[in-house]
Amino acid sequence: MDVELMVVREVNSRSAKAGDRFRLRVNAPVVLDNFTVIPVGASAWGEVISARGTGAAGGKGQLSLRLLHVDTAWGPVPLTGTKGAEGKANTGGVILGVLGFGLLGLLNKGGNATFKAGDIIHGYIAEGEVPTAAPLTVPTEARPLRAGD
Repeated sequence: MDVELMVVREVNSRSAKAGDRFRLRVNAPVVLDNFTVIPVGASAWGEVISARGTGAAGGKGQLSLRLLHVDTAWGPVPLTGTKGAEGKANTGGVILGVLGFGLLGLLNKGGNATFKAGDIIHGYIAEGEVPTAAPLTVPTEARPLRAGD
């Protein structure tokens, strides 16, 4: 079952490190048997698997993420899915830098890998996990009985 998620805050290879967790937002309702089991706006969570910043000589940043779970009224529902991104290489900048500045041109870096706020990531509800309707709420306080009730 597909779950459309939106990145809430930018995650990039410059500042992220393996193990960092980040929040996502459910961007489209998940409907099962004509009932919304996961509403728009529910929080979901992901984790950085690996991050490598830019390197000298035009090296590009790399970033890998995996989805963990989505929060629901009855508890977390596990998600599956991974996503990767690469920054842009800067080979042309390195060549121009070497021509203009000699060996110092090798210090030019490539771009960072980034998942920007608002980017859409698709995940899937983990196999064997079927979300159900939200649990019924039962009042915890009973009203006192009166004569004639």
